[in-house]
Amino acid sequence: MIPYFELRLIPLPGGFSLAAFGTLVALGVFAGVLFAEARARATGVPASAIHAAIAWAVVPGFLLAHVVALLPLLGRPELSSPRVWLQFWNGMSSFGGFLGALLGLALHYRRARKTWLPVAEILAQALVVGWGFGRLGCTLVHDHVGRLSNFALAIQFPGGARHDLGFYELLFTVLVLLPAVLVLARRPRAPGTAIAWLALLYAPARFLGDFLRATDLPNADVRYAGLTFAQYACLALAGVGVVFAYRVRRGTARR
Repeated sequence: MIPYFELRLIPLPGGFSLAAFGTLVALGVFAGVLFAEARARATGVPASAIHAAIAWAVVPGFLLAHVVALLPLLGRPELSSPRVWLQFWNGMSSFGGFLGALLGLALHYRRARKTWLPVAEILAQALVVGWGFGRLGCTLVHDHVGRLSNFALAIQFPGGARHDLGFYELLFTVLVLLPAVLVLARRPRAPGTAIAWLALLYAPARFLGDFLRATDLPNADVRYAGLTFAQYACLALAGVGVVFAYRVRRGTARR
């Protein structure tokens, strides 16, 4: 098992400090934007199209990620303060973020009436790059604590060794998702290929991983008919992957 570690604040000179999670999320956004710009140049997508799409995806993505994370806590006294709802970095749902980004992009492309799939392909890959930084932040602050376990990769928390879902997703991102992005970027692919592959890689891994989430701790994830919200979202994401894989195979993905 892995000894317990934690880094919530990054100390700075003069007695100042930075929140480790928020800093890594910001770095993830920056790295994702740089990757998206590089892929846009390589694929001939205008930089202006990428920048507009990122803006329409990131802002509603962060907002809805925070709102969805707080919904299971409705009715609790700590949610009565407006500050809690405005501090979007304090509690985030990954699938809430996905949904917010999709809604933002859908609105953007409905208004602009422009081709969306080449840009969506780039953003899907850029998301994986940023995802690694985000999951490193989750690992350092341990905000996805799982069940008690003697598994070799479990973290030796003060109250007993447990799975750490943020750590597992960090490993999955580094060992599976990022290599997949590098392979996908080697040569031109049919539109929809990256979306199909990344959805079909991530959805089953996240679905199975959520069975390891803690049920005996305060603020444990709410179960709906035995599954978490993320697991139902994984089923939808897998469906998206299947649809795009079918369209790519048939050559019918919308351009």
